[in-house]
Amino acid sequence: MKTKNITAVLFLLVGTFAACKKDHNEVELAKPTITNVEIGYANNKQAIRGRDFHLNADVVASNKITTVEVKILQKANEIYTDVWKYELTWDEFKGTRNTNVHKHFTIPATAPEGKYDFYLIVNDENGTKLELKEDFVILDAANMPVDPIVDRDIFSRNDDMIYYMNTYVENPLLFKKNDVFTAGAQIKKIQ
Repeated sequence: MKTKNITAVLFLLVGTFAACKKDHNEVELAKPTITNVEIGYANNKQAIRGRDFHLNADVVASNKITTVEVKILQKANEIYTDVWKYELTWDEFKGTRNTNVHKHFTIPATAPEGKYDFYLIVNDENGTKLELKEDFVILDAANMPVDPIVDRDIFSRNDDMIYYMNTYVENPLLFKKNDVFTAGAQIKKIQ
């Protein structure tokens, strides 16, 4: 009889604790999304140090964007001439749900050449974030096989030159109906 009572009490205790188990079904919050990403000109995932760099992405937050960040970090398994990292944060997108992030910035001339991890990070007001990680290369222009530069640019109207190398021949420029325009450029450092 005592054994039956002890067994019954044990079943009641186990049943009580098992029945009191709380369900921790947490709702997973939606993360931001990124589409149409371009990292570098023509999405080549390269940068030339000391020059303009192009970044473009369409961003949609689940709630609203707080910040958009870029981090360029050295890879652990690579050898560099110096320790270096580059981080940018833009809060101009704060409060928007969807936006186009189109940025141009200069990669510092002091950046060591090499392979990097490029992070595009979108932080959402709901506490989630999306990290897009891509392989990325920083080069020096002197080490590129081809580095074309526009050396001379000319703009003419009706066979008369009106612009040459950042100089306008007439000021102000006057245009008439049926004017014929031509443009030319001399490009150097093409191999």
